[in-house]
Amino acid sequence: MTGLDIEITPEARDWVARQGGSMMLRASTRHGCCGGSASVPVADLGEPEDPTGYVSETREGIRVHVADDLRIEHPLTVRLEGFLGFRRLFVDGVELAAG
Repeated sequence: MTGLDIEITPEARDWVARQGGSMMLRASTRHGCCGGSASVPVADLGEPEDPTGYVSETREGIRVHVADDLRIEHPLTVRLEGFLGFRRLFVDGVELAAG
């Protein structure tokens, strides 16, 4: 993963650190209501159950695991979203890939 342009916002970094200090970036297929699909990048807390198929490194004190099948062609930013105590990670900067 070295050389990939991944930014973790300070809010996301602090939240991930409080939740155990690691996260995964992977592709998730979303299906449209009228057919078709798109591969959408997602960020999840924690370590992969099976590290095979992931490349890992530490960024800004956070252990980041990137799935091999996630095509990263543009810089991306992981940020924190949510309200009223409900939080989730959100990935900006990766274009959708039609399935």
